[in-house]
Amino acid sequence: MTRIEESRNSKSRENETREETEYVFEEPNATHIPRGVEERFNQQDISLGWLRILLNGQDDYQEIGKKQSQGWEFVTPEEVPEMGSTSVVREEGRYAGVVSRGDIALGKIPTVKLEAKRRHYRTKANDMLEAVNSQLMNSSNSKMPISNNSKSRTFKGRTPTFQD
Repeated sequence: MTRIEESRNSKSRENETREETEYVFEEPNATHIPRGVEERFNQQDISLGWLRILLNGQDDYQEIGKKQSQGWEFVTPEEVPEMGSTSVVREEGRYAGVVSRGDIALGKIPTVKLEAKRRHYRTKANDMLEAVNSQLMNSSNSKMPISNNSKSRTFKGRTPTFQD
């Protein structure tokens, strides 16, 4: 009877071939909305966002009034059951039945209204920039000419990646 002993090298090689799972730490984000929830609302042409409902521990009536006049509505817990474990549904007060996290609550708005608001403010910013540039060029004289070689670019941060 022959006895075959495995060498120490073969055992260590076996350990090296095990798959190692790489874990990536991400800081907790209180404003994270699950991708599935966002996709479901996007299919209905509705955008989601967080609305400030408290300021210094007091109800922020002014901010909520402004947001509601723009077309924002609060999201009910029935619309987002996936967020039940990570959010709180307010039981009392003016914002009863609202999905919230701390001093913010989840809101929804038709995407067309949100895009119209963005276009409005983008146009307003461009008009103001043109006004400043034209005023600068009007104050130019031949002895000390002013030239505007500036270029405006917008940079966005990295796109977030989420683990599936």
